[in-house]
Order: sequence, then structure tokens, then C-alpha cells
Amino acid sequence: MTAATARPLASRVRRAIVFVTIVWGIAATFVAFEILALSGMDVALSFADRFGNVALSRAVTQSTSCTSPGDGTGGPRPPAAGLRDARVGAWLLGVSLGRDAVVRQFAGANPQSLSQTADRLRVLAGRLGVPTPTLFRPIQIANANTEFVAFVENDGSETARGLAAAFSSQTCELFKLAALWGYSEVVRPVLPGERAVFALEIRHHARRAEVPEPLWSPMMQRLPADAKAEDVTNQMTILTNGVTTYLAEH
Repeated sequence: MTAATARPLASRVRRAIVFVTIVWGIAATFVAFEILALSGMDVALSFADRFGNVALSRAVTQSTSCTSPGDGTGGPRPPAAGLRDARVGAWLLGVSLGRDAVVRQFAGANPQSLSQTADRLRVLAGRLGVPTPTLFRPIQIANANTEFVAFVENDGSETARGLAAAFSSQTCELFKLAALWGYSEVVRPVLPGERAVFALEIRHHARRAEVPEPLWSPMMQRLPADAKAEDVTNQMTILTNGVTTYLAEH
């Protein structure tokens, strides 16, 4: 091999090494950023009273679906019993919507079961006199969680706005809380060692709906790493029933 041939070869090798170094450097930067982002979210969840609202998406913090004009806060309120029934109904409607949003993502979901859930949503919404919520279908499965938050907050079906107008802004917040809760309830048993999906959003709407903290704070806590799905499912049933009972009695 001549010196003239060796020099271009060496030059190409050096350029290749530089290129690979740059690529790996960029990749490492993204990995580091992802780690920092996850660490920051964990800090926000661990110290929710201090950082929780900062970590919420703009879809949540800028939503006006529960504070639109004529949301029921300035007009005559339903009798206490009627308002209590409406709160229970809004909770059950939201939980059903959230559960359906997860189950509907599975290709093997039973069509008859999905149809029954859709019918249940129509019945519950009809009793409340509000539009039936649109069924959630993610555009990209990988972004389903983020899309669901925006779906709930944007309120394309105007179910939440209807609840605010007919009853109160708190009833509207309760519906949103329930939708996020129902979704988390289905997902939580398969996430040992983690907090509930939408933990910060659940905290946000629970506080606005004035649901006592002991009823929802377990959703902010990590599950044991060795938690069994059956045990978590039982725990979620107890928590969901606890909120339902509270709303029925207050």
C-alpha cells in the first residue's frame, strides 16, 4: 500500500470515528435528558404539595371546561339530595369512561362487553341530563396516556361543561377525576413498584372536587415492587368503593 493510498484511508477512518463519537454523544445527551426528566417527575410526585402543579401539563392547568360562564356557581343550586346524587352519577360516569378507554385499546377486547359499556355511559349521562361522553380512541397507542389527559380536559363531547352548568364546577371536576381514576384503576395492577398513572392529575382534580385526601392519597404512593396483580386489584376496588360511599353520604 502506498503512502498516498494510506493517507486517504486513514482520513476516512478518522472521519468515521468522529461521526460515531458525535452520534453516541447526541444519543447519550437524549438518554441523560430522559433520566433527568424521569427523576424530576419522581421529585414532583414525592413532593407534590411543593412541585405537583408545576409538573402538570398545560392541558390540565389551562383547561376551562369546569369554569366556563354559567357553570352553575352563580345560579340556583339543586337541592342537597339532588346535588349528592349528581356527584355520585358524575363519579360513576367518569369511572366507566376511564375503564372503557383502557379496555378499548386491546385488540382482543370483547365487542359485546364494549357495547354494554357504551350503553351504560349513555344511561348514566341521560340520568344526569348531559351529553354522552365520546369514547376514547388513541391516535397513537404509544401516546395513549398523554392523549387521554387531553381528551378529558378538552371535553369534546361537552359532558364536563354540561355537568358544570347543570350542577356545579365541583361536579365537573369530579367527573374528570373519575375518568382519570378509572383509567388508572385498570392499569395499576400491572405496574408494581410504581405510583398510579395520572397521580398528579388525580390529586389536582380531587382537591378541586373537595374529595378528602385520605380517599385518594394512596394513588400517590408507590406499590410494593413485589405486589401481586390480584392484591392491587382488590385494593383498587376498596379505594373506588370508598370514594363512591363518601359521595353517596355527603
